[in-house]
Amino acid sequence: MKKRVLTSIVIVVLVALAVLSKFLPYSIGDYIFDIFILVIAIIAGIEMCNIMAHTNKTLNKFMTSMYAIFNYVILLFSLKAVEYFMLPIIEICALILYYLIALIVECSKNRQLTFKENANSAFNTILACIYPSFILCLMLAINHADIYAGMQYFSVPFIIIVFAITWLTDTFAFLIGSLLKGPKLAPSISPNKTISGAVGGLIGGIIGAMLCYVLVYYVPVFQGIITNFNLSWWVFLIVGLITSVFAQMGDLFESKLKRRAGIKDSGNIFPGHGGMLDRIDAMMFSIFVIYIVTLGIIA
Repeated sequence: MKKRVLTSIVIVVLVALAVLSKFLPYSIGDYIFDIFILVIAIIAGIEMCNIMAHTNKTLNKFMTSMYAIFNYVILLFSLKAVEYFMLPIIEICALILYYLIALIVECSKNRQLTFKENANSAFNTILACIYPSFILCLMLAINHADIYAGMQYFSVPFIIIVFAITWLTDTFAFLIGSLLKGPKLAPSISPNKTISGAVGGLIGGIIGAMLCYVLVYYVPVFQGIITNFNLSWWVFLIVGLITSVFAQMGDLFESKLKRRAGIKDSGNIFPGHGGMLDRIDAMMFSIFVIYIVTLGIIA
């Protein structure tokens, strides 16, 4: 338990430093935060390869781990050149291009195999790129949303809200689920999760979102988000509720992947917590929701 708590503290400190770097001059912090997310994506991509290997899927681990960097380069060239809503479309196009590259690599490397076998390997590689790297790269789009919103530090509260909702959803689900117990939520996927815990998670998600509303309302550098985009407290409440639902879906999704692979943790990079995917499974689904929210606000 002590090891788990210490690890949690280290994770929170690292995230806090990455977010605070956003306040460095000349947009230096934007790129520091980019690197922070890219490191997460690379490690999580490797873990995803290992999970798929347990289900006897053949894929290219190197290409999977490098996809986040490839996607990031495409994103950098796309910033300012396309509208904000186009960034995921650019990502999809990059993903298709990456599949073709992976197919060429597999056919060149494994000439003794049939085209179908190499195509399957390339397809599995892309599946491992979509989850988690493709989704995580949406966080990079959120990170650079300032450009499209025309407002400095616009992205900071929405980066914070991803972590706040995800962490408080997880914390409240654990605390209330442990206290009240009751019927299981999805025993075939995750036997420890309860319906009471899921409800507790929703409460935690709403609290996380409302804390972010307080942050935006009272901190001067963020107040323009409220006034310029006409955001009310109930918008944050709804965002907290919906994002919390998706966060819990993300948790269950990764649990199902691990159960299918017959493993307990995605890795062991975090003592007492498991792997990177174990820490960001809920966050990835949250990122998708918050990107949609920022898109709606900017549009």
